[in-house]
Amino acid sequence: MRTRFQPWKILLLLVVLWVGFNFARNAFDNYQLKQKISALEKQLVVLELRGEELEKEIAEWQSPENIERIAREELGLVKPGEVMYILSEPLTADVERDVKKR
Repeated sequence: MRTRFQPWKILLLLVVLWVGFNFARNAFDNYQLKQKISALEKQLVVLELRGEELEKEIAEWQSPENIERIAREELGLVKPGEVMYILSEPLTADVERDVKKR
């Protein structure tokens, strides 16, 4: 008994293989996209935290206390009525002994 060549079986096999291949390819693409989404979500969290840190830093730099500190320390400004004393050189051991004697 000899089986007859049946082209519809070959065609059916090709269709099944083609559908299986496309299903596997789409599943792999979905997996890769999920991995990218996960990485981007983690990056978003990190960037949001950094943004909050920067906002706090901006608020600190704009605070009146910080502005006054910069004006005094870096610009040498004083409030009206204040007197600023500037030491021309650091105290040495000889100068400290001399000051203690007086």
